[in-house]
Amino acid sequence: MAAMNREYYLMHKDIPVCLMEISDDGSISRVRRNKTSIEHFPLGGQMNNMRFHEWWNDRAIPKTRHGAKTALQRLGYSSTNSALVNNLALSLSDCYWIRPRDEMIKWSDVNLFTNDFVDTFGDLTINKDHVIDLRSMTRFNCATSQGELQKKWCIAGDGRRYLIKGNYGDSYQQSLNELFAARLHEQQGFRHFTSYYPVRMQIDGNIEGLGCMSYDFCSEEIECISAWELLQTIKTRYNESLYHPFKTVCMSLGIDENEFTDFIDYQIMTDYLITNADRHMNNIAVMRNPDTLEILGFAPIYDSGNSMFYNIPYDELSHIRLNEIKTHSFIAPEVRLLQYVRNRNLVDIDKAVMDFSLYEQDVTERRIRIPKLKELYERKLDKLAAFQRGVDIWKDNRSRR
Repeated sequence: MAAMNREYYLMHKDIPVCLMEISDDGSISRVRRNKTSIEHFPLGGQMNNMRFHEWWNDRAIPKTRHGAKTALQRLGYSSTNSALVNNLALSLSDCYWIRPRDEMIKWSDVNLFTNDFVDTFGDLTINKDHVIDLRSMTRFNCATSQGELQKKWCIAGDGRRYLIKGNYGDSYQQSLNELFAARLHEQQGFRHFTSYYPVRMQIDGNIEGLGCMSYDFCSEEIECISAWELLQTIKTRYNESLYHPFKTVCMSLGIDENEFTDFIDYQIMTDYLITNADRHMNNIAVMRNPDTLEILGFAPIYDSGNSMFYNIPYDELSHIRLNEIKTHSFIAPEVRLLQYVRNRNLVDIDKAVMDFSLYEQDVTERRIRIPKLKELYERKLDKLAAFQRGVDIWKDNRSRR
């Protein structure tokens, strides 16, 4: 006999925004919206039920996350969506969750910002040379997060929530890239970025490796809404650049045009310098007060690890054509993102000269990459300097390298 779907309220803190049925595998149906609290319904699902289904599915841990399949099997879940339901769809990025219709639990009983939790997707340690000892100062239960890298949410001894991230393959470069990007922002005197710190962690085969951590910038008073979700509130054309639609939505929510252009200009130029190929629409977000629904501005820059040619083999680094790099962002050609920049001088070229000794912490066989990474970065720096002098470098066909 087939199992019956169970009814749940989708809650925004203690406000029920809809009643829906959820199956054993985590799929939703029969969504009935609460018209008296429609303003609290997720922005990404307000246009129609199809987009609400997409919002729901995007909430789950991606199936492609490293180790997710094994973790699901060990925990007895049939899918990442069923794991999402079992954990009441709670997140450390916003204040949405699901409440079984027949249970009278409250936000204060379950939210991850004030209640203990355990992240079941991995175990982790840090060596004695670091200030924070994750073994003695954290309490561990499950939470959801986006992205495909190994990740683990933890609670520090002072109650702050923080996220640990690992790397793909045998390299630590993605974690080192986060530290490198943070140093660049620090040197620029730019304050609105997420700080990352190195941690020691156990990787495959019980080998000690290097990861990074960052503190959660969300709370019960601040939640994040991704650019992807905001773009679900309007119709966009196939193959259309997402820059102008995103700008339109942000301004309609009350973000000042100068605030928008200054933040995005700076992010585009610094992403260009570090060759961040992954500034997709889930890696840009705005912050909102979940009680008043007031938009508070952009979330601090985060997730810059997929940069600095991290996935390019060493013997191919000499053949990279800088004007032909593709990226996941508003448009695919990286150099053409610079067309959107209005204030070319927001990045101080003199303060963008970087120390590459940070990458000496990578595994031994990867350290041969450091001079080549430095050379490529300096070439990017020269191109950005030309751009600031007024050269539209996307039109520069004299040197494709």
